[in-house]
Amino acid sequence: MDDAERDFNAEIGRRVRGARARARLTQELLARKTGLTRGSITNIESGAQAPPPYRLVRLAAALGVKPADLLPGLEEPGHVAELPEYLADTVATLATAVDRRTRDGQV
Repeated sequence: MDDAERDFNAEIGRRVRGARARARLTQELLARKTGLTRGSITNIESGAQAPPPYRLVRLAAALGVKPADLLPGLEEPGHVAELPEYLADTVATLATAVDRRTRDGQV
C-alpha cells in the first residue's frame, strides 16, 4: 500500500468514526448492524482496512449517512488524484452511482 492509498483509507476511517460518534453507536453495535466484526470496524476506523464498496454502503446505511459522506471528495487534493488508477476508478464509479441514486431518491 502506498502513501496515497494509506492516507485515503485513513480519511475514510476518520469519517466512519465521526459518523459513528454522531450516531452514538459503539463499534460493537455498528458491527452487529452491518454484519461485520468489531475488529473490522476498528481496522476500518484506523485506516488499516479499506471497506469494499458494498461494505461502505452497509456502513453508511447503519450510520444514517450517504455513502459519499464516508468518501473523501474527488476534488480534495491529495486523495483520489494520487491513488492507483484502479482505486481512483472504483471511487469515481461508486461516487457516480451514489449521486445517481441520490438524484433518483433511492438513498
